[in-house]
Amino acid sequence: SHSLAREVHMLRRLVPATAVATLLIAGLTGCGAQQSQASDCLAPMSSGALSNNVTVLGEFGTAPEVSVPKDIEISETQRTIVSEAEDRSRVAEEGSLVSVNMAFFDAASGDQLYASPVFSGQGTSPEFLLVAKDTANPLSEGVRCAAAGDRVVLALAPDDGAEIAAQLGGTEDSAVVAVLDVGTTSPLAANGAVQGLPSGYPAVVTNDEGRPGIVLPPREAPEGISSASRIVGDGAKVTAENNVVGQVLSVGWDGEQRTNTWESGLVALGTEEQIAQSGFTFRGELTGKTVGSQVVIIDNSTGDPQVVVVDILGVS
Repeated sequence: SHSLAREVHMLRRLVPATAVATLLIAGLTGCGAQQSQASDCLAPMSSGALSNNVTVLGEFGTAPEVSVPKDIEISETQRTIVSEAEDRSRVAEEGSLVSVNMAFFDAASGDQLYASPVFSGQGTSPEFLLVAKDTANPLSEGVRCAAAGDRVVLALAPDDGAEIAAQLGGTEDSAVVAVLDVGTTSPLAANGAVQGLPSGYPAVVTNDEGRPGIVLPPREAPEGISSASRIVGDGAKVTAENNVVGQVLSVGWDGEQRTNTWESGLVALGTEEQIAQSGFTFRGELTGKTVGSQVVIIDNSTGDPQVVVVDILGVS
């Protein structure tokens, strides 16, 4: 069988496997949410004695040098935005995918426990947090209402930071300080300009949440593989080396649904090289498209034709 569902399940493991990856993407369900002004967004965390007094040196996007004050005990997690972006027209509200670079520090010792690839010099890929009530955790809630360009300091109370501290070798019962640079914020559905599809393509319609539906044309599937953007986003252009994070809906030419990540949760579709090794056929059609786009793919490259609709939400 060429069932996409089985392959997507396997591809979930291509999400960058950091010590905190379980807090990021896997298993999260998607719903489209319109972005609104920052003034309408209610952040769940307030600043406090610890988050306000962490000294952070270095420019946004570079590894932070952090000094943590001693002997400040906290019982609730605190958040301070130490460097605020001017453009706050798009913030991380409910139903947002947020790319971040982050570093964690043990509040008791001041030692660094973890740094993202960009901060550690080990790569150029960001990590992702998903702002959603259903899967809320201290890190994702820490970037709620943040905008691209914000540098956020979180002081995770011992109860909230215990799992991170345990995984990364931190001091037991100590707070954990996190510095997060917010790279991008985007809704969980394509959000660009809508345009018509070429003649012979299936009809694709979306509801008010951005979820697509597919109406197949009454004819045989064309040979080979082709694609077109129904929605054109204004984000970064996808390269062959990018790991693409997105939503996938696929149906066979008989109309039977094969995969629906709008129900099962966002997926990382990997790079072209990773997909080639898995036998996944359509990843190459996403190269050259832009983040925020919805791409409609007719894939008859294996003799088992299907239509795949991909909302490209992020790249790493």
